[in-house]
Amino acid sequence: MEACMIDYQGEIICIDPGLPLMHVLGKKYTMLILGVIGNNDTRKNFNDIYKSIPGASRRIIANRLSELLRMNVIKRVNGNVTYYELTDLGKKIRSGIVCFLKSLT
Repeated sequence: MEACMIDYQGEIICIDPGLPLMHVLGKKYTMLILGVIGNNDTRKNFNDIYKSIPGASRRIIANRLSELLRMNVIKRVNGNVTYYELTDLGKKIRSGIVCFLKSLT
């Protein structure tokens, strides 16, 4: 088995396609942003997200939102106000994060 492969229940899965996403998920504030956007299963605008993450700068939040948009983890919903919401992929990632965190308690 190559170094980039994971044997999962008898199926070989290559992690290489997921490395860019894993890189973004590991960046500061990314997981907090996913948490905030998914709370109460509602859309959040930029200011909702920014105000919910103490110590974050507007620039970092904007950068992370751009990265998550490019990775199809979140989507932008435009109207009178621009909102962000999780995509199906984003919901799966957030669910995985929640399961992991619950297992720590």
